[in-house]
Amino acid sequence: MRPKLLVALLLATAAGAAVQPGENLLINGNLDGPGAAFPTFWEQGGSNTSRLPTGGPEQTAALVFSNPDGRPGISSFCRQHDQQIVAGETYKLSADILTRGFKSGHCGIIIHDNGWHKAVGPQTFPADAPAWQHVEQTFKLPESQNNVYGVAIFAVDYVGEIRFARVKLEAISPGALAGSAPPRAAAELLRPRLVAWQPLLNQIPLAQPQLTWRFFGQTARPLAGYDCVATLDGGPARTQPLAPELNTLDLTGLAAGDHTLDLAIVERATGAKIWQAVQTITLRPLAPVDTTAHRRLNNLVVELLRQPLPAAGPATSATFDNPRDGWVWIQIAPAAASATLEARLDQDDVVVTAGLARPEVFRELPRGRHTLQVRGARGGTLVVRSIAEVFNYPACADSQIPQNGKYDWDFLRQHVLPAVTTLNGGNLPEQHRAEVRQLGHKWLANVGTTDPRDAADLVARMSASPGLTAPWYDGITNDEQFFGHPALIPYTAALRQVPNPAQRLIYTWIVGKPAVPGLHSDFISASLNASRGRGRLLFEIYCASRRDEQDATNYLTGRLDDTMLRLAEYFPNAAAGSAMILGNFNQIPIISLDVDPAVDYKVYLDLQLQRIATQPPFRDLAMTGYWGSYYDDEELYRWSMALLRHYCIEGQTTLLSQRYGYRYNPGHLRNGDFADGLQGWTASPAAAVRPDQLAGYGANSQRRWGATGRIGDTFAVLQRGADQPSTLAQTATGLTPGQVYTLQFVTVDHPDLVARRVAPQEHRLRAEFGPGAELLPAQSYVHVDRRTTGAEAAAGWARVNLHHLRFRATAATCQITFTDATAAPGTATALNYVMLKPYYQP
Repeated sequence: MRPKLLVALLLATAAGAAVQPGENLLINGNLDGPGAAFPTFWEQGGSNTSRLPTGGPEQTAALVFSNPDGRPGISSFCRQHDQQIVAGETYKLSADILTRGFKSGHCGIIIHDNGWHKAVGPQTFPADAPAWQHVEQTFKLPESQNNVYGVAIFAVDYVGEIRFARVKLEAISPGALAGSAPPRAAAELLRPRLVAWQPLLNQIPLAQPQLTWRFFGQTARPLAGYDCVATLDGGPARTQPLAPELNTLDLTGLAAGDHTLDLAIVERATGAKIWQAVQTITLRPLAPVDTTAHRRLNNLVVELLRQPLPAAGPATSATFDNPRDGWVWIQIAPAAASATLEARLDQDDVVVTAGLARPEVFRELPRGRHTLQVRGARGGTLVVRSIAEVFNYPACADSQIPQNGKYDWDFLRQHVLPAVTTLNGGNLPEQHRAEVRQLGHKWLANVGTTDPRDAADLVARMSASPGLTAPWYDGITNDEQFFGHPALIPYTAALRQVPNPAQRLIYTWIVGKPAVPGLHSDFISASLNASRGRGRLLFEIYCASRRDEQDATNYLTGRLDDTMLRLAEYFPNAAAGSAMILGNFNQIPIISLDVDPAVDYKVYLDLQLQRIATQPPFRDLAMTGYWGSYYDDEELYRWSMALLRHYCIEGQTTLLSQRYGYRYNPGHLRNGDFADGLQGWTASPAAAVRPDQLAGYGANSQRRWGATGRIGDTFAVLQRGADQPSTLAQTATGLTPGQVYTLQFVTVDHPDLVARRVAPQEHRLRAEFGPGAELLPAQSYVHVDRRTTGAEAAAGWARVNLHHLRFRATAATCQITFTDATAAPGTATALNYVMLKPYYQP
């Protein structure tokens, strides 16, 4: 980045509300950034998106979308939010572009309204423009809900390459010039501030009494004319010259405990305070930790104690050292049942008794030495492990597909509680809350924090949540923030203002990756310092399936690893307060990341957690887990919890899928989405079955979420003849006799789909198995999506049927035939998402 140029630009644009003719209303329209990193203030999305520092005209920077190999389904995005512009007024959006063999189904440099329903700006580009060309469009700005606007540079399902440089948004009409302003983040970047850096404010080691703050922003005069002035507990001021980056306060002589720190940036010549904050800081002695007996199992789990228990005799006493404030898992695995089994932690806490369904508990313990006393054991082993916090959303909330069964207390107790420390949302039955507490679990309420008016609005929302007051809760999760959105500014302030006398947990959902120095570091610092340093950043990492395992690995490297690496650049030791929360939802037609029928999503989820458990960027990560479990089918819900148990409790490093013989691409059927027409299928009569497609079908009618390109939009259409049915058949291969499998597929009435008509109905298309399969009727169903409301219905997207057939293989092959024999003559039914995979049975 050229910092002086960017700062000069921001100083010019942040001065007032009215703007000058020719002034760029975008932040960093020149696409500057540090080195080859993505442009500062711009949010990166999709794939194949990069920046060339001197790749633009006259050695300026260029944004590059590149797919020279023509791989299908590639989409790239670059976005900016919070445009302060006026509906009905005239603006001009322009850029320089260069193309090579470029072709896209949908692309542009646009201003869009709230929700991206309307867009204006250049949206047509030449396929080959080897020399830089200037493109622009002057337009009247359409209305937008809440006056929310954003900028997007994008290309969907494209091939070739396009470059963008010198992107500019100008106010043209008098009303636009008078009413427009630069985005709020422009002024926020310039605002001088000190960000609490390390250690966390309430976790300052008494033996190392120092606290470092990092300076960000721009002062009106040279930095050498400013001081960092600290006052502790109302005592005399401690003054030191303001350093351009790290400013360290020496706290030697302060006693252990809480102290009030008043910190300010003061202009030396005038005595004016240009920034000030009052914070409670805490010095604490750190208990010694003996790690001699510790055995690291993976990034998330360290075994602290493994001790045999006697078959009879007096109580056994054991000690272990917890290496940090955090979670431990305690298990007594007795060799034989004992009615008198009891284990006490640190004398007063009865953790395990003979009455527990499983002789194990979770506890959140302070750093240092702890003692366990075990009585009544009849042999076996005592095991204690330091673990990451393990998260699941929500608790006791049923699926919208009733055939999945109840996700109630019994389900939670059997499948979720053995794998999870922390529950979020949902509704724990009152009569079972004491048991949840005794087992050591925490329960957090969820608070909506999007689209706030200001910091006071956010403080009011958090304060009103029962998560901060009701005795059955342990805190709140704030849902949700975006690194690319200006609401981060009042949210950061609100975290420091919200009353929390009981120091309940305050966790923050966050989307994206940090990209703006100062602004994003300040947000991270406020989030992790919440709840006296027990605050958490919950990164939403919701990954749609990729075509093959290599593609999945490449994608996860960028999606997971790069998020952690970027986080480390913006705040020290941030992993110790952060969470990678994965998406596990796979419920068509509600919402599904399981977008490709050629993929066994169980293996894809396995790859994600294995990566977190084994790759260096995630070492000592504070938390992982899942959001969206009530959008799982019952198999994937159980599998997700088994994965959490496998990696986060047992400390495993190898894929759980290997134990069951699962493969990323099972390969039992081919071309299940008919992306290659009818290849691999036998149609009869041939004239009655045809391939077809409709853009948006997969995303809207089926709710495949995050799919790229045409995934879900291609299908086969079976037309019922007057005299005979239409059929489509393929032989499933590679089956294991005795193994249970699931065949899943989706149908829609083709005329309804084409006409954009919402008329829910059961479709008369079914699957029949030839020799080699034994259908399990009690585990099979057809779900008819009968919803007639919602955004998709309002847009006319036809409702689908989800067919879910379970069978036991009796041979290595089996012919599967789709037939519309029971349909009325002339009925046209579209079929896709034909998926065949092994069913999880532990």
